[in-house]
Amino acid sequence: MRIWARSLTAVVLRRPPAPGQRHSAGPRQVVLVLVATEIVAAFLASSMLPPAVRPVHALLEVLLVLGGLGLVAALVRHPHEVDEERVVLRTGFLGDVTLPRPAVRSTSPVVRTVPGRGPRPVPGEPDAVACSVESALNVAVHLDPPVLLDLGPAGPVAASTVYVSVDSPPALAQALRRVVPPHRS
Repeated sequence: MRIWARSLTAVVLRRPPAPGQRHSAGPRQVVLVLVATEIVAAFLASSMLPPAVRPVHALLEVLLVLGGLGLVAALVRHPHEVDEERVVLRTGFLGDVTLPRPAVRSTSPVVRTVPGRGPRPVPGEPDAVACSVESALNVAVHLDPPVLLDLGPAGPVAASTVYVSVDSPPALAQALRRVVPPHRS
């Protein structure tokens, strides 16, 4: 909730978002449509409520709309990040996965679904991790050597593949090619 509030405040104050590769376009669009629908429905429902209840209803509706907009802001303001030392794959508010840049070998497009949200192990692939807001994934990040990732309650996973959702898979691949990792000694 704090991430949503900070992100929404940054948008209202017109602070520029962090540079990086955006993700979760599908959930962002769905939530924006739901927020717009909720605004219309709130006015319709309020017209049917007794006058004494309308202020409480209005407050709840404002909180609901601000929550939806905060979620979208969190997704937009927390993109994936690529630099010389690390690759950070974010979900906006459900956690992130940080990979050492020298271990990232390549990316490839995939069409994959993995149940759940946030960083999580991939069922049936003991050396794979998924990191996304939704179950749909479209890029596989290949690692060599494998990276030990702590997934909290799911336990550690020595990952050689990380599945992720990215708005533009070619842009992520280009960012990885543009940023050359330091040489190993």
